[in-house]
Amino acid sequence: MKNTLDHVAIIGAGLGGCALALALSQYDVPITLFESRPAKSEPITSGVVLTPNGLYILDRLGVLPRIKDRCYISTHRVFKNGKDETTRKTVISGEELYGYSNHRVWRSVLLGEMKQMLEERNVQIQYDSRFQGIVSEDAEGVEYRINDEAHRASMLVGVDGIYSTVRKYLAPDVVPYYTGTMGVLAHIKRASVAWPYEDYELNATIQDKPGAIFFIAEDPKGEDIMIGMQKQAPEYSREDLERLQHDKDKLAEFYSERYDEWSPTPRKIIDQVRANKENAFIWPFLKVPTLPRWFSETGRVILCGDGEHAMPPSSGQGINQCLEDVDSLTLLLTSIDGEGRNDKILGALSWWQGTRQRRVDAVFDWATNSTNVERMSEQDRSKLLRERKAPERAQADDMSWLYRPSLERDVKAWLAEHR
Repeated sequence: MKNTLDHVAIIGAGLGGCALALALSQYDVPITLFESRPAKSEPITSGVVLTPNGLYILDRLGVLPRIKDRCYISTHRVFKNGKDETTRKTVISGEELYGYSNHRVWRSVLLGEMKQMLEERNVQIQYDSRFQGIVSEDAEGVEYRINDEAHRASMLVGVDGIYSTVRKYLAPDVVPYYTGTMGVLAHIKRASVAWPYEDYELNATIQDKPGAIFFIAEDPKGEDIMIGMQKQAPEYSREDLERLQHDKDKLAEFYSERYDEWSPTPRKIIDQVRANKENAFIWPFLKVPTLPRWFSETGRVILCGDGEHAMPPSSGQGINQCLEDVDSLTLLLTSIDGEGRNDKILGALSWWQGTRQRRVDAVFDWATNSTNVERMSEQDRSKLLRERKAPERAQADDMSWLYRPSLERDVKAWLAEHR
């Protein structure tokens, strides 16, 4: 039997795929990284939130020191009412509590730095490389097709997003579904809004009668800010969502609904969103049904990241949970590689899937019952509270369960038990 890490093919060179390549390259694992898009394609023009659980991993990968000066750092979650009064300010991160403060950085900055690091390690990304499926697999490896050509690797890992092509091989009947909630997002210049006072927060949620409008800085000085609303719209199909993504007038209309009921500051923000509607986009909340397995019968084909699970954007955990996948999977595989036992590989992957599934389910439930509720209208929030379908306080005071996972300890414990 060939070792599982003799040559690993990674499908997808987004944030997750590049993180996995960086992690494996630290162990000198030979890697081929395939990306279907061209080299000059632009990533999503928005930022990502990096929370302490993900920052710890990025720090160990050597990425964090290279991007930290280009991040907006936040330590509190701030809620304001329509009168611009702060109704609640909760500590959500901080070095003294969790080892790191939350960072937000443009996705293009993070991805660009990861790709630069891979180039420095002589790990090449093959662009315009469309994965066409698995031809065969056995205890020696995997044969697969890229652009009508056959390739072979000892292991193939799909990190190719929520509409994963690799997942079609492992679970052909599983299709992501729209949950009925979407984020309608946009970017504006902070200076374009006449804020009621000079040091108005760079990161806050304004809870008003029609709903909640939230914003966060995308850079250290807060020159650009992302504006967001959540909208319930259960009637959209995947095709509808794709059409809506390009309908900037419709996206601007979402912000205009019940315009006169908003307080002055939200109206000023909405005015700028409408004036810059070309920057608007949607982020539908999609969910992947629980998969029977994240890996193939031989353990030579594995899913990682959004292809196996998807996080609501409101959780701020999309990339962070993918980094947890990458970190724990890398530690597990590099620890058992070379032992020559297929049952050991399958047992390790089964344990990994169960542990990670419980983790992402907990994050999904938390986002649904806290963050999503906080972004509803006053009427809807009050209704849920009366019906006791939502907690009276969001689970935000102690984030240890989320920001201090026991990934390494758990993996090492499993390895010790199965030596």
